[in-house]
Amino acid sequence: MSFIFGIINLDGEQVNPEEIQSLARAIKWEGFSEKIEIEDNLAIGYCGHPERTPKAGIFKYEHLLILADIRIYNTSELKKSFAFESPEEAFAKAYLRWGICFANRINGDFAAVVIDQGKNEVHLLRDHIGARPLTYRFHENRLIFASHEFGLVKSGLVKTSLSEERLIRKFFRFKEEYSQTVFQDVFKVVPGHCVSFLPGRKQITKYWKLEKIRQNKTLSFDDAVTRLRQLTLAATLNRMETGKTGVHVSGGLDSTGIASILADYIGDKTQLTGYSWSPSEFEAPIEGVNEKEFIEAFSVEKGVPVKYLRLEENELVNDAILPEFAEMSIEHPTMQMAGKDGVQILFSGWGGDEFVSLSTRGTYNHLFFRFKWLTLARFTRKAGIKSVLWRLRKEVLPLLIPFGLLPTYQPIDWSRLCYLKPAFIRKHWKKIFFHERKNIFGYGNRTRFMLNLLENYHIPERMDNWAMHADRYGFEYKYPLLDKDLLEFWFSVPVEYTYRNMQSRLLFREAMKGILPEKVRVRKDKGEGLRITYSLQNLRSGRRHLEQIFLAIPEQEHLSFFRPEAFEKLINQPSQQHRFKEMLDFGKIAFYLRYTELAKKYLS
Repeated sequence: MSFIFGIINLDGEQVNPEEIQSLARAIKWEGFSEKIEIEDNLAIGYCGHPERTPKAGIFKYEHLLILADIRIYNTSELKKSFAFESPEEAFAKAYLRWGICFANRINGDFAAVVIDQGKNEVHLLRDHIGARPLTYRFHENRLIFASHEFGLVKSGLVKTSLSEERLIRKFFRFKEEYSQTVFQDVFKVVPGHCVSFLPGRKQITKYWKLEKIRQNKTLSFDDAVTRLRQLTLAATLNRMETGKTGVHVSGGLDSTGIASILADYIGDKTQLTGYSWSPSEFEAPIEGVNEKEFIEAFSVEKGVPVKYLRLEENELVNDAILPEFAEMSIEHPTMQMAGKDGVQILFSGWGGDEFVSLSTRGTYNHLFFRFKWLTLARFTRKAGIKSVLWRLRKEVLPLLIPFGLLPTYQPIDWSRLCYLKPAFIRKHWKKIFFHERKNIFGYGNRTRFMLNLLENYHIPERMDNWAMHADRYGFEYKYPLLDKDLLEFWFSVPVEYTYRNMQSRLLFREAMKGILPEKVRVRKDKGEGLRITYSLQNLRSGRRHLEQIFLAIPEQEHLSFFRPEAFEKLINQPSQQHRFKEMLDFGKIAFYLRYTELAKKYLS
């Protein structure tokens, strides 16, 4: 529940106090209070919600100055190496003991700045997964950093423009370069990395290397289940704090698993509230599984109330085009509810799908390219030839087609070209037509598949958005299933355990026995038909509102590299019959409106 910011002149030039005040005003939400320290060539500070104790701090130790927004979950382990009273002190002593890769010794959520005045060096670090955001601009020995890029640009201290490469990657849904923000030459610190600044240069060091972890072939399946259970419990309980607590409850294994642990261990259940993206009441026919029956099963068995989504007219549309909220804006109403409820911590099961509760995605690829064809044949008899052929087509066939002609994960929508001006396409034809098409599954390497999911950085993309807005409402997110110790253990588990008997998420289901309501634990489908149908209904009802917003854009505010008439044509065409196509079309329009507002708000 804090933002950090600062200006450091590595050439020794003094910082103008008015500049750090400008940065402070730009980075904080309305009503936030801040603390600033100015010392010759540097000025640093932090700000936070006026009704919450800040979790950021400034600490001086020997020749070090530490500014950190941090929570540490392995305090007792660190204290075996040195004594400390605050997280910032722990950072200082860990840096002196282990160097710039000290962060690999820390299990926590953090964004930190280590200023080594003895060496005239500055190090920016984020935790292994990116729970706390951190961005920067480095130019001519001048470093300006802040928790979010919007504050950097709003301050007026950074002259920039929209990143056209980032725009191309987002619009075509190519693999993104995570470190590049929407603003040119304004960057994010990549999770698990340290970005170091020395006079005249910058260097990046990767400190968290999951790919170096080796599988523990001596680990039995039952021992893996036991250890997974222990670590999941520890990751959740270590993140609990006093005060009002919220938790996502989707009816799926991940969120409901975390919610169940909280319900079992919290001292006062009146302090715990569940939040769902599904509506409380809905009359229209539902496509797919109604997740509400699983949510209610949890609520009744664990005695935890769940608050459902109730969208106001056009609320979903307005949230979808917020310029600073590009990922999963459906969470915004939940944030507002949690803020009104006085929640201080909101737990999420986000990240389970990619790791500890990974489904059987990529398994047929693994078996085929590892020549485990007898196992593949056995699973074929179990699953049925039609199902297996479909999976082979998705996971194997694209890798047998040369030159990346068949996408391995998500098809490319070349129809999006019509929305860009020809001059823009000519300027960026290499980036558009010869972009990187990464093999998401790996040639028979299921571990590589999980690493690819990690290195897509879709996880921190979402967390960046959520962290920025959660601070506004006075709470912060916790992601137990992305705990560092838990993930490192997961990558040591023999890979065959992750698809044993071709039962999806078997390890996690076994680990959650006696914790998860049985109705949820054994469910086969993770679908959310109620939520998706409700969201689609709101998108359809907001169609006219979306059109009005678009038509109200003054001609001079339209983005120069897009063809507004193409979007107008899309808005005026009849509604699509195919649900997925309809949602994609909405996404195109929302993308344009979000970028238009982004340019107007921060670059005009």
